Amino acid sequence: MFHTFVQCVLFCVTVYFCRWWQTGRVWKLLSRLPGPRCFPLIGALYIIPGRDTSRYLSTLIGLTGAYGSPYCIWLGPVPVVIVSSAEHARTILTSPATVDKASFYRFTPLQGIFSLPAHKWRAHRKMIQPSFKQSILRSFIPLFEQKAANMILFEIVTIRAVNIFLHPQWLYRWTSVYRKETKALEEFCQPSKTILARKTTSEPSSTESTNRFSLIEHLQSSALGSEAIEQELNTIIFAGNETSAMTVANTILLLAMHPHVQEKMLSEIRVHCGAEVENIEYETLKRLTYMEMVLKESLRLLPIAAVIGRRTTAELDLGQYRLPADIDVVIDIFDIHRNREYWGTDADRFRPERFEGLQYDPYALLPFSAGSRNCIGLRYAWISMKIMLLKVVGRYRIETDLKLEELAMKIALTMKISNGHMVRLRRRQ
Repeated sequence: MFHTFVQCVLFCVTVYFCRWWQTGRVWKLLSRLPGPRCFPLIGALYIIPGRDTSRYLSTLIGLTGAYGSPYCIWLGPVPVVIVSSAEHARTILTSPATVDKASFYRFTPLQGIFSLPAHKWRAHRKMIQPSFKQSILRSFIPLFEQKAANMILFEIVTIRAVNIFLHPQWLYRWTSVYRKETKALEEFCQPSKTILARKTTSEPSSTESTNRFSLIEHLQSSALGSEAIEQELNTIIFAGNETSAMTVANTILLLAMHPHVQEKMLSEIRVHCGAEVENIEYETLKRLTYMEMVLKESLRLLPIAAVIGRRTTAELDLGQYRLPADIDVVIDIFDIHRNREYWGTDADRFRPERFEGLQYDPYALLPFSAGSRNCIGLRYAWISMKIMLLKVVGRYRIETDLKLEELAMKIALTMKISNGHMVRLRRRQ
């Protein structure tokens, strides 16, 4: 009995010592980084604007302007390192010590490749990647053409990430936010459940492109279970649908604000697609180089993912600093995209021509992230966005009374325009 008691005491002392050493090491390394003043228990939570997501971006811009890159902010007892330079972003996005997503991604209700831990993500991505090869993407062009003629979940994730009292799952389940999330998630997941059920019981149509449904069929033939397949399908819809649609909406608004850019894009569309803008082919899309510059400039000024996060699994050198293991690192994409060091003195202006012959640092433009965990649907997104844009611009003149400097932004995991997309469409003659 006494021997067992001594073993228990030694075990507890060892655990306490290891925890004390680890915490001391974390504090020692992070105390060298600049950042806002923190207080016991609350850290720098006094800076965070509660549930008002419209103030998150201005707070982030202010902190980055004050402390540079990198800096550390404590959300209660939880440290977060924020970087806002292409050099530091490259280190974080390419290091094997930061393949894991940041801990706040666990609050997303869908656990597919978007948020899986590294060891699971590698296996899932390897199984899904073949479904995004070029031959399959080309087969979607007629469908995109035809279709060209859920934000609540994102906002909940953001509110929960910055409120440490909503982190424990057992406590979160008692809140009204949880009930709101559950209802929204049920509505969001129902279509994929229906599609999967139909694909499981139906025979393939002889007139239907086998490539179009290759993602579902590929997942069904993989080693993934039915629940994992549903998670991956929902993740792709969740991560891709809103982001592409919002990018196109933002670009349409920017074109309305800049009629000369709109007319230049229209001229390119007329040259390569004709007046009717019908029967678009993949090779035609590749020739729309000015449209690609417009999209890049739109994604630079209004990135849908204004911030992304990774988690260190080992200590990591970041410039003159050393980051401890097991902390979150946030990449401030919004400020990288408007950094005058990379984009010149007119970095806050909408000027697509800046990409004409420009050799820019690839880690200074991160609309689809970068490194091994970049967006798996990157090429899919480019094709769908180009087709949606050429259909709208080819058929309508877009107008607005809004000015770029009047836009108010809010972050709800993705970045949105608070004052809406107030545009008018006039049919072209």
